[in-house]
Amino acid sequence: MPIEYEVRGRDLLWMRNPFTRVISYVVDLRDKSFSFTLGARAFTAPPPTHTDAERMARAKAGCPFCPGNESKAPAELIRIKPEQVPGWDGDPASPWALRVFNNLFPRIPAELTGGRNESYVVVEDSRHFLPDARGPGDLLFTGALSEAHFVRLMEVNAQVVERSLSNPTVQSVVVRKNQGPESGASQPHIHQQIIGSPVCLPAADVELRAERSDPTLWDDLLRVMKELDLTIENGPDVVSYASPVGAFPRSYDVVMPGHRKLLHHLEGEGLRTFARAIHRILRFIGPLPLDYEIHQAHGLPLHAHINVRRFPYSNVAGTLNLPQGIFDSVAILRRMQGGG
Repeated sequence: MPIEYEVRGRDLLWMRNPFTRVISYVVDLRDKSFSFTLGARAFTAPPPTHTDAERMARAKAGCPFCPGNESKAPAELIRIKPEQVPGWDGDPASPWALRVFNNLFPRIPAELTGGRNESYVVVEDSRHFLPDARGPGDLLFTGALSEAHFVRLMEVNAQVVERSLSNPTVQSVVVRKNQGPESGASQPHIHQQIIGSPVCLPAADVELRAERSDPTLWDDLLRVMKELDLTIENGPDVVSYASPVGAFPRSYDVVMPGHRKLLHHLEGEGLRTFARAIHRILRFIGPLPLDYEIHQAHGLPLHAHINVRRFPYSNVAGTLNLPQGIFDSVAILRRMQGGG
């Protein structure tokens, strides 16, 4: 089945998600007021009796993901030291740069995965705040990590995916990142989750079913993204694009069309290529609230969906509104990765 969309002149009017069948309409929202929905997201003002430095110190003292508080988290499974991260730009005296442990609150009951907790937390950096932080809102975010650090993080992710799949009851694994409270992150310290499931996770299952019914679906989708001039990177191994059919109005996809296996099956340079393509987009998004998921299954192209929570979300009766101008970021991202 061909990708369904309509262009008039040079403007995309709508596109149907070939997996979920949700239709995205590109509409003019410039005069629409979002003051109510955006105002509802404001944080409660901190007590005026404490200085920013005091609040930052208290935040780190109570954070289960900060160095010195390791006992507040479950037992450590993996520790990566600063000297094991190329180009580490944090405190060289830090006892670790990345850590992995089981999630204290499993996303899937351990009883369903052979009695083993297959929900993992990957703490991406030992730092709680940005190096030049002036207040408690200046949190470290994934796009602020160096490219080499992010590649090392993805290597750790692959290691955890392999660990989870060594459990014979696990059939599917997803890497999930939430940045900021608006995306559902329960901890401010930079981290992500890896979740093993006893069944094929629903999102991957939908994509697999679509792929089986139409084996050229991904090729067609990538071709249409190129025709619509939404492609950011179009290399022999990885393709990235601004997606009109993401879960939120501002979304990006990174796809390894030739790799139809799992994350830990990628060769070294392939894993680095995949990680760098994701990192470029995360660096561009910066500290904005976002989520991303890495979807993987045998027969499915390895890919990541990156969703920005900047615009209010409105999914009505299977439709999604995209503001005009939403794809203006494509040219900037091309320049960032040297694509002209």
